[in-house]
Formats: sequence, C-alpha cells, structure tokens
Amino acid sequence: MNLQEAIRDTKKEFENIDRKNEEDEVIDKYGSMFNPNKLDSLTKEDFKSFLLIKNNKHWEGIHRQGNMITQDMGKLKKALKILLNEEVPIEERLNILIPKNKANYIKGLHRSVVTPIMLVVYPKIYGVYNKRSHDGLTKVGLMPKYTKGETFSRKYIKINQVLNSLASENNMSLFELDSVWWRITEGYKPIETEEEKQENEEIETGFALEMHLRRFLVDNWEKTKLGKSYEIISEDGEIIGEEYQTKEVGNIDILVKNKTKQQWVVIELKKGQSNDAVIGQTLRYMGWVEKNLIKKDESVKGIIIVKEVDNKLKSALSFLKNKVDIDCFAYNVQFSLNEVEHF
Repeated sequence: MNLQEAIRDTKKEFENIDRKNEEDEVIDKYGSMFNPNKLDSLTKEDFKSFLLIKNNKHWEGIHRQGNMITQDMGKLKKALKILLNEEVPIEERLNILIPKNKANYIKGLHRSVVTPIMLVVYPKIYGVYNKRSHDGLTKVGLMPKYTKGETFSRKYIKINQVLNSLASENNMSLFELDSVWWRITEGYKPIETEEEKQENEEIETGFALEMHLRRFLVDNWEKTKLGKSYEIISEDGEIIGEEYQTKEVGNIDILVKNKTKQQWVVIELKKGQSNDAVIGQTLRYMGWVEKNLIKKDESVKGIIIVKEVDNKLKSALSFLKNKVDIDCFAYNVQFSLNEVEHF
C-alpha cells in the first residue's frame, strides 16, 4: 500500500463516529492526566494504564517497560515535568531524557513512550516517533537525513516536522496520521490487548511461568550471566531486540550482540514446544539474521534456554557441535509457600 492509499483509507476510517470518539477520549483522558499542572497527583496505576493498547488505542508493546519506568514515581514525575515543559526548547528537554551515548534518564522511558505522551498532551504539536513510524517513513521515502551519531532530539525535530507537514497537507490530526504507519507497514491491524493474547496462550499451553521468562530476562538483563557478554539490540534507548520482528520467519525471542566481538546472537526460549521445534526455530532465525543483518566480518550464533536438557536435546546439540555455533542454558524457577505461625 502506498502513502496516499494509506492516508485515504485512514481518513475514511476516522469518518466513523466511534473511531473519532476514540481519538477524543484518549486525548481528553490522558491529556488531562499528563497535564503538567496535575503531575504531582499521577499514580503508578494511572501511568501504567496509559501504556496498554486497550486504553491508548494506538501504541502496542510499550506496557512491557511499565514496571521498570514506575519503580521511582518521584523521578518519573520529575521526568514528565521536564518532558512537558513548553517553556524549554524540545531539543533541550529530550537531551536530558534521552541523552547521546548515555543511559536514559529513566530506563524504559524511551521514544515509543515519551512521544505518545507528548501527543496526547499537545495533540497539534507533536507526532509519534517509534519503530512503526520509522519503518513507515522509511518505506515511503520520507525519513529525514541525519548524520551518524546525531542526537535523538535532533532526529525527532526533523521527523516531527515531516509528520506535521503530512498532517497539515492531508487535513488530518497527528493521532490519525499515526494510524497511517500501521497501514503502510502491516495493513489493517485490529486493536487487541497483548495481555489478553498472552493470557489466552498461557491457558492454552499451561506454561504460565515460562511465558514470563522472556520478560524477566529483559528486565533483569544486566544482572544475568548473558548480560555480561551481550547487549540487547536497541535504538534511541528503545529495546527493539525483544520479540524482534523478522516478518518472514516469525519473531526472535531476544536478539542481542556480543559486546566484544562482531557477532549477532539469536536467543530462543523453549516455551512448551518440543526440543526439535526450538532447535529448528533457532536455526531458522540464525539463517534469517545471516541473510539480512550481518555485515562483513560479522557472525551469528544461537542460544537456547530450556527448563531441562533431555537426551534428545543433548543428541541434537552434539550433532550440531563444530557445525553451528549454538549454546544451551537451563533455567530454574523457584516458588515456595511459607506458613506463618499464629500468634
């Protein structure tokens, strides 16, 4: 689908009164909640509610960093006051929150979270810059040029100018325009909550604890053995290596790079499927990475994380030894109930 077709279909979609009401409800509710004058009363539950696609209607996946972002609510409120202070130039504000070559002001508070907040508070000024809009702008040839190593703030300013021009030229709101990138990159995608999808998968498979393994690893990455050697792929402070989308062969559980070698690493978690299946998936993803991502002098390896290493898995790994670079780790989940004595 080209840009004009996507714009036409999106405008037609928003002619529906229910769809337009959705936009008004999101901006009214969360624009008020994030109003700079009301931030002192912001609660952890309020903030995390905004991150759910069933509430914000547009932005999927950002709920994953909810616990991380809200660990220190005092610091989060301070960050939001910096972000939304229109008396300070946007470049200066973003340089504080998403600095160049430094950790973000708050871990997890990256471009895919801050720009939607800016939109709902200032819906006629700021557009959303995330992986979806990045891929959409790139696909239609409208991604601005910027120099290597340019700050996120400067990139965002250029991108926001393009977004505002597109919205103005096509008589659309920036909220409507954000739907265009879904059509450009994926076609129409019905809104559903990732939480509901995950809950259904857990019920169907019976592997509820294992379904949370990936999230635990990502949240605690630097504390793990793997975190000492590898870093999760990210852009402008946003982790994109979790459930990395290949489109052709599925989503890689975690995609990382070696900190000291020119090496990509595919990490696949065994979540209920057979050992044969997890090895096959890992090899398939490694092949995709080799074809699409690695450059000269780079390599790719695989890491499989399982609950138990049985004889079938040992045999397969033994056969692959010296042919394909795949490591295997076993994890352990501990859970206990301790009775409290009556006093």
